[in-house]
Amino acid sequence: GTLFTPAYLAQFDAFFFYTSGDLTMEKSDPRGDGLAPMTAAGKAALLAAVAGGKGFIGTHSASDSFHSFGRNGHVPERFDSDGDKTDDYLKMLGGEFIRHGDQQKSHVIVADAKFPGMAAVPADWAPMEEWYSLKNFPADLHVLLVQDTAGMKGAEYQRAPYPSTWVHMHGKGRVFYTNLGHREDIWTSAPYQALLTGALNWSLGRVDADVTPNL
Repeated sequence: GTLFTPAYLAQFDAFFFYTSGDLTMEKSDPRGDGLAPMTAAGKAALLAAVAGGKGFIGTHSASDSFHSFGRNGHVPERFDSDGDKTDDYLKMLGGEFIRHGDQQKSHVIVADAKFPGMAAVPADWAPMEEWYSLKNFPADLHVLLVQDTAGMKGAEYQRAPYPSTWVHMHGKGRVFYTNLGHREDIWTSAPYQALLTGALNWSLGRVDADVTPNL
């Protein structure tokens, strides 16, 4: 965590987060790795680096980091936005984890098949996964996949379809997030690998795409 300084971050073109919890938490060794946590200044440096033009890719539990109100937000029925009170990291990411229910198969609706890598995602894709219910979506999201909640089991999913995977701009930085990525068979699947490859290429500026807000 102490490596998050402007000078250290400057050497990278993009950052890939598969994280969970408050990474600035100062309890004694909260992650069990013997390393010091990220500082508040380090978090600010990360957000500034992305806003300055670095790419950012977040998968699955990256939306379970830096909660706006700790874990008090993990209430199945609370899908409303926290607005300006949303944590700055989550504003950058584009959404916040509420909670998940039992792993189950669920269909994801392709919202933009033209985005890099999305052509490999079949229209009938319904993988087994630990699906995240999400909130705090900014108006500028360009949604790639929508969570089809029809037939899903669990209070977390008794809601209208909501964004599952998206991109948007944070200042000059290109940001991608997907709620997929809990299970190993997701990571080894062809659609997911194509999706991440496209996300990496776009976030790094190797390819361009139409990211007009479509929320």
